Amino acid sequence: MAVKVGQKAPDFELYGKEAGADAPTHRLSDALAGSGVVLQFFPLPFTRTCLAQMCAVRDDVNRYSGRGVTVWGVTGHYPQLIAAWDRENDFGVPILADYDHEVSRAYVGLYEDVLPLNLRLTTKRGVVGISRDGTVRYVWIAETTSEAPSDEVVGTAIRSAGG
Repeated sequence: MAVKVGQKAPDFELYGKEAGADAPTHRLSDALAGSGVVLQFFPLPFTRTCLAQMCAVRDDVNRYSGRGVTVWGVTGHYPQLIAAWDRENDFGVPILADYDHEVSRAYVGLYEDVLPLNLRLTTKRGVVGISRDGTVRYVWIAETTSEAPSDEVVGTAIRSAGG
């Protein structure tokens, strides 16, 4: 079930490119203490549409920070895979490892039995804008795995989270 505009964003804490007892985590409530947050959910690193989505984030990161907004990528995969992908592409923003799919399920839902490589489920592609008070202000979820968020979708998410 996806979050709805106007509801309180569920708090979460996820690892990024590293996991383990000493690895840093990213907690939504901590980020919201300093800025609004835009979450960029994507299904599968090393795929064309996911690469385009996260490269757009990387190339447009000043657009987020210029509005006082933090941006995180979120995917249902392990830190080691995320780290390898980020080494190749230097995304410059945290990409969070939602390998138990609980955050994805709560925010945008899951694709089930539709992906290659025998994946039974993974994160739906989506963009969620959350304002500093922790309220969900914008939600966009792709109908298909190959649909990337448009510039208009991203701009609306940024404005909703920053204002």
